[in-house]
Amino acid sequence: MAQRSSRTLLRLGSVSAPWVASFAAPGALWVLLGGALLVTGCPDDKPQATGPKADTACPKELGTKCKVLKDEWDPAKLAVEYHVLVPAETKHDEAQKYLEALYRHLMTRRDATPTQLSGYLYTNEAQFTTPPLSPVGTVVQKPSDKAPTFDNKIALELWQQVEEAIHLKERGDRKLKRKLEYVAEGDKGKVLITLPFTESAAEEWAKELSFAQVMAHFTEFSLQLFNNIPELNQFVYVARWNDKDVAHIEISKADFQRLHIRDVEERIGQQSGRTFVELAEGKGSEASIEKAHQRRRAAEYKKILDQIKGQAVIASELLSK
Repeated sequence: MAQRSSRTLLRLGSVSAPWVASFAAPGALWVLLGGALLVTGCPDDKPQATGPKADTACPKELGTKCKVLKDEWDPAKLAVEYHVLVPAETKHDEAQKYLEALYRHLMTRRDATPTQLSGYLYTNEAQFTTPPLSPVGTVVQKPSDKAPTFDNKIALELWQQVEEAIHLKERGDRKLKRKLEYVAEGDKGKVLITLPFTESAAEEWAKELSFAQVMAHFTEFSLQLFNNIPELNQFVYVARWNDKDVAHIEISKADFQRLHIRDVEERIGQQSGRTFVELAEGKGSEASIEKAHQRRRAAEYKKILDQIKGQAVIASELLSK
């Protein structure tokens, strides 16, 4: 801001032109105001920048370890671009909360609401400084969007991936005392599932249980887990019936890949088609045809166990069925 000179104002008529010239400081500007000379600020002085300032600290919801890497605002387009660094150990659910908090902050921090918004989350500064940008999470809203789009690239914790993979919340046994239980060890990439065989949606143990039934659940869980959890290294399956364990099977990721469990299930599916045809053509009683079908299923599952000897223990009462 230009400042008024502290010098005493002089009458114009009492000052000669040469004296004024010699008195004037280089770069100073003399103006005539009310019959007097006034020294103003230098013409090189620049006005201070106006408008909203960029954030230097993260919203409090992102924690004290958060760092603002870039905050860019375009007042003409009402567009904001915001980049923040959060701790390297940030987990999936934490990142989701950060993204949601970041969106609320950017939409409400100023009187002018953005019509275009891009928020980026990083857990390592190199993800920001090294092209191309590689954020672990983003929140984006374009002018045509009615709601923001969140993209959280941080993987779910192992236990969360297990629950998603086996659709745990959709199971009908969640309110029962006897229900599927699991243990997920994230540091080892290991999952243990214990499945009790009860009557449908009931606490009572199933009246009957076959080897094929137990193995069908094993293959189903194996496919769900290994196909959907990249960091899974080991799966342990325990079948429980009448208050005792009747099957205990352990396989590694390498085992799963060489067992070709998907192919086994496809062959069993084809056998089901064969059974249907035999029933339709009356090639035997329903009981005899079903018994033959279960025998063929069991034979396919036993081929799996033959490839992992020493890693599976099956109760003799099941193998006889």
